[in-house]
Amino acid sequence: VELVLPTIRSAVEKQLNLIAQGKANFHQVLEHTLDIFKRKFHYFVDSIAGMDELMEVSFSPLAATGKPLSRCGKCHRFMKYIQAKPSRLHCSHCDETYSLPQNGTIKLYKELRCPLDDFELVLWSSGSRGKSYPLCPYCYNNPPFRDMKKGMGCNECTHPNCQHSLNQLGIGQCVECESGVLVLDPISGPKWKMACNKCNVVVHFFENAHKVRVSAETCDACDAALMDVDFNKAKSPLPGGETQHAGCVFCDVVFQDLVELKHAAMKHPMHRGGQGKRQGRGRGGKGRRLGGRQPPKKPKDKMAALAAYFV
Repeated sequence: VELVLPTIRSAVEKQLNLIAQGKANFHQVLEHTLDIFKRKFHYFVDSIAGMDELMEVSFSPLAATGKPLSRCGKCHRFMKYIQAKPSRLHCSHCDETYSLPQNGTIKLYKELRCPLDDFELVLWSSGSRGKSYPLCPYCYNNPPFRDMKKGMGCNECTHPNCQHSLNQLGIGQCVECESGVLVLDPISGPKWKMACNKCNVVVHFFENAHKVRVSAETCDACDAALMDVDFNKAKSPLPGGETQHAGCVFCDVVFQDLVELKHAAMKHPMHRGGQGKRQGRGRGGKGRRLGGRQPPKKPKDKMAALAAYFV
């Protein structure tokens, strides 16, 4: 209790004044003050059990709260989702807690697992009009690659061949921010969309299409990834009743009227240029595309995945 009272600080200040006046030795005062704090620290550590008992009268233990959601990659038991802010996942068997993105909903993502650590993926969503992305609870808290930071989901993961990573679902540079990449939301159909992995730009396209895929090919004009789209036969915009088309969402004449940016804060429209032809995206008219995309391959293990990435 004394640590939060002004008496400790006042006593230390008196000793400092004596040092300034030459009436006290600096090293003796320092040693005496540190000894006081050390003794108090050991006292609190020894009394932590009593503090826990006091808290349990009003609060439930973390392991006793929440509901089972996804499996831990270490013990393969279910982790509990603690919905109260800050929302998080807790594995009672491993006694580890994993932070999650806030201000959205969290649910299990098709029982799919991260190829690096075997944790089940979860899906964060800000709502039907917002954006969503999957994430690995372990990678979100422990970035697996040097160019990643804590708090990044699968839409920012640089894994070379994971089907959920930026390398496989990234389409091109964001039309608004400098560092963001527009990433396909693979479960947004039939109201398909792609969203920036840095800012809140969301682009809606190809509504009612059966299937939308990111191609390994890139656009010659803007370097964005081409899109392979299977349209609904009854609502196909293609001539002659065709249902399949591949092209660039920014440059293709067929796609230009099927792409809509629903973002109130946008300063300029998505469509640029005339005659049904778009100029390049972003600043300087040149988009950015992640190079070297290969067909998805499941890595043999974590070390193999890391080796494949750095080589």
